[in-house]
Amino acid sequence: MRTITGQRTRLDRKSASLQALYRSLNKIPFLPSTRCYNITISHEHKFLWYRVAKVGTRTILHHLKESEVVLDVEHAGWLYYPVNSYKGYFKFAFVRNPWDRLASTWINKVVRKNTLKFSEADHQKMQRFENFVGFVSDLNIEDCDRHIRSQSALIDLNTLDYLGRMETFDRDARYIFDKLKLKKADIVPRNVTSERKAYRDYYDDRLVEEVAQIYRKDIQILGYTF
Repeated sequence: MRTITGQRTRLDRKSASLQALYRSLNKIPFLPSTRCYNITISHEHKFLWYRVAKVGTRTILHHLKESEVVLDVEHAGWLYYPVNSYKGYFKFAFVRNPWDRLASTWINKVVRKNTLKFSEADHQKMQRFENFVGFVSDLNIEDCDRHIRSQSALIDLNTLDYLGRMETFDRDARYIFDKLKLKKADIVPRNVTSERKAYRDYYDDRLVEEVAQIYRKDIQILGYTF
């Protein structure tokens, strides 16, 4: 793509023609998203929620059901969706401090369970948090298990209307539920990992930096610090 020499704001003819093509393609109603997402949709309430694993998903689902919301797409995973067909829908997601999320995943999905299906020997090895962090560092963080995958890869950030945070979950969830005009009900936490320590206590300086490198894109985009 080029601008005309000496005219900084005008595209040349070929580039202008391509822009016209792009604009026409963007109007196609069933043009799919470029990536797959875990999504929940209500046509009645006109919302689309990008579910990010380990960030209050069960609590939100429970609240939606308690509020008698009809979910046309309830808990589907890895779906393309027709972006232009949902332009008028309220799109939201929740995110969490990457260091906190990884520690919670390790406790809930590795120490207490074997959700990631390690061999017996590897599962024993993964009981040490530093070994688990080493395992995660070797993964393609943009395309791996949803509990570990980069949060920015689980959300269509170009279409998002509201980004809630685990750190301010009650406030942000109430804003969303008010926005959607849902029935009032207490927000009851579900699937809470009862950690014995604060997440920072699982880290030394080396692990802090290692996780910072693994999730550097999330940290930059979402604005988190350790």
